[in-house]
Amino acid sequence: MEKKLVRKQKRQGCTCDKCKECCKREPGWFMPDEIATAAAFFSLTEPEFINKYCNEHLEDNTYALSPAQKVGTTECIFFNKKGECDIHPVKPHECRKVFGCEGITRHRKMRDIIKRRWRR
Repeated sequence: MEKKLVRKQKRQGCTCDKCKECCKREPGWFMPDEIATAAAFFSLTEPEFINKYCNEHLEDNTYALSPAQKVGTTECIFFNKKGECDIHPVKPHECRKVFGCEGITRHRKMRDIIKRRWRR
């Protein structure tokens, strides 16, 4: 009998309540090379996109960018009333790789990876 090789599919996203809570608690961080792609999604220049839609972070002497938060909340500016991401095709790296239902350890590791990329 021949065994079939089954590959584990990469997770593409999650819509559970814990994952949606992440969007309400704190926007994920972009990798440096994602800013141009996100700006193009809105037909904006990088500086226009940053000024209109991003928050700057300085953590561990590292500068990084994430989507801005809605006024008076901690919720991501791109998290809509239907509980969906308005920039899903170009959402930040951290949003694509970290899921709220997985736990905090992966989040910390991913944030460290992103900070290293911004230091370059």
